[in-house]
Amino acid sequence: MGTRKLNVMPLSEQAKTEVMRYIEEMDLNRDNKLPREEVLAEMIGVSRITIRQALNALAAEGIIFRRQGKGTFVNVDSLNIKVTFSPCMELTQMIQNSGYKPSVRLLKISKIKRDDEIASILQMQKEEQLVIAEKLFLADNQICAFCRDYFSMNLIGGEEAFDSFSKYEDSIYKYIYNLSGEKVEWDKVEIDTVMPADIQGLKRYVTVKELGDSPYLYLKSINYSSNDKPLVYANEYFNPSIIRFNLIRQKKIQY
Repeated sequence: MGTRKLNVMPLSEQAKTEVMRYIEEMDLNRDNKLPREEVLAEMIGVSRITIRQALNALAAEGIIFRRQGKGTFVNVDSLNIKVTFSPCMELTQMIQNSGYKPSVRLLKISKIKRDDEIASILQMQKEEQLVIAEKLFLADNQICAFCRDYFSMNLIGGEEAFDSFSKYEDSIYKYIYNLSGEKVEWDKVEIDTVMPADIQGLKRYVTVKELGDSPYLYLKSINYSSNDKPLVYANEYFNPSIIRFNLIRQKKIQY
């Protein structure tokens, strides 16, 4: 059995969670200004450096904004967003936030012939076996998303562990982390659209009628560890009538 590591949340992430709780308790119709950094730090019980890291993360997500000489304010519009494009949350959470009951159908986990392009993306050695996992995500029993993940068998314990893993229905990222300690921290995403009837292999599991006739959002992503090691190459297809992504962007315009 592999070594299981405790999932200890960094102090800055804990501070960020506490700031969000504070925001949720604010009467934003009256005032959306946050206390000064030193006041927040004392309230939460962390250093100013830690609270600044937490606020920087919230600012990057568009949840707060700073006005020089005036203070830090809650971006009220951001709190109405149900699904954010960044940071990316887990699919079941996206479905719940969109007001549906999520369910997951494991379609298959199998060993496949080595694909040189994917092997190169994942920086796999010549002897490493490529594995594919396909899952269907449902929202109130409607097709919401189809996910196809590629990764090295070494990340899941090798050949000896494959039989038990091939029946695993929970998050692959959690499985990899609990087994190897490798945690997905960020990804690089290419965005496109595709007609659902053109999604390779999906019609083996569902009918064209179930898929609908509107284009799906197609995300191709390379998921990296904290050491910038590529762990999983993912193809994700989203039904935009159920999952609607939102993104608050900071503008960088030369005036």
